Amino acid sequence: MNAAVFLEPNRIITRQVRLLSHKVNDTAALLRVRACALCGYDVRVFRNGHEKVKPPIILGHEICAETVEDVQLAGERVIRAGTRVAVSPLIPCLGCIYCSRRMYNLCSNMKEIGSSVNGGLAEFVQIPRTTLRVGGIIPVPNKMRDEEASLIEPLSCCINGLSRLDINSIDDNHTACIIGDGPIGLIHLRLLGLLGVRSIVVGRVASRMKTAKSMGADAVVDANMNPGLTAKVVSDLTNGIGADIVIVVASDPSALTLATKVASKNAKISLFAGMPKDTSLSLDANLLHYNQISLIGNFSATPDSMREAINLISQNRLDLSEMISHYYPLHNIEEALAATESFRGLRSCAAQQNPECRRCRGSPTRSATCTRPFAGSSTPLARAARSGARTSRGSPAPIARRSHCLPKSWIFYRPKTKNG
Repeated sequence: MNAAVFLEPNRIITRQVRLLSHKVNDTAALLRVRACALCGYDVRVFRNGHEKVKPPIILGHEICAETVEDVQLAGERVIRAGTRVAVSPLIPCLGCIYCSRRMYNLCSNMKEIGSSVNGGLAEFVQIPRTTLRVGGIIPVPNKMRDEEASLIEPLSCCINGLSRLDINSIDDNHTACIIGDGPIGLIHLRLLGLLGVRSIVVGRVASRMKTAKSMGADAVVDANMNPGLTAKVVSDLTNGIGADIVIVVASDPSALTLATKVASKNAKISLFAGMPKDTSLSLDANLLHYNQISLIGNFSATPDSMREAINLISQNRLDLSEMISHYYPLHNIEEALAATESFRGLRSCAAQQNPECRRCRGSPTRSATCTRPFAGSSTPLARAARSGARTSRGSPAPIARRSHCLPKSWIFYRPKTKNG
């Protein structure tokens, strides 16, 4: 099969790779990859390597694939050949205390597809037996596009993160501050919108901040200023109260420091993003203590969260196709990684078909002559987001506002330059 193989930091090549038999590598299902999205983790591994990644290996863990043959799950369940599925990257041991509690994302001996074993940046991916035993491949509706299905995994991670914040107590009397304007921050924005929560997005990339505004953020604050000023702006936006929920999705230690400054009393801070290796954090313990602020970590998601994610999209409550801004064939994978690293667009996706290419649309697989990336999803909502317009499909429900809600003059805040 054709695959993008990570050999060492800053070196990834596309080449033919031989598939091992099920008996050799203890896999129970062979899937044909239809789309695999890239995230910041893939970029960090590509640039610096990772202690749990042993090259040569195929990266990619945000996968939409198709069953090649009937797949037997736990019990009597069978997924028929030709079924499109979302893939959980978790390979739990099923023997530790956390697995016994169905907390597979916290498995003491966990391995992961795309990190410990070959992932989705290939024509095929092999799924381990234990992943199947926990229901780690989940059929997706026919109306869901491949690239949207590849984002079920990151969406499920966001759902898991919000579940740790006691979302049953979250309503339109709460304000959330999302620190980070990338795809994960925007997915959180969408989910909080479903809960009626007013949201402030703190970002650094102009195009993404504009997208956040078009996607329903009540305010967007440019973080390219003095951190103290950023915190003051958020304070002003909340009448000096601060944010009840702060979600850190930027892999930058300064983001967590900012989170403590913008949090209200009794706030919950969700540390969603992983930080660079050997990162040490300096926090004011008394600030957390006397203001009763909770700092909560989040990691990955279970297949149960993935099923919840699929249900949200199936019910037309959420549209993630707008998050995919670039499509690349496997042989352009370095360009896809560079786009992700340089914050071009939102999510880059290695897909079997380019929806903007006539040759691809007329073929069941990506045309061999299609080499150019497509800069933007073809969905109506994505085009609207790029233009700053709004559409009825997928638009967030109106957010109930309090008397001290965000003044319109602060809907998009950016510090003035000398040139105005």
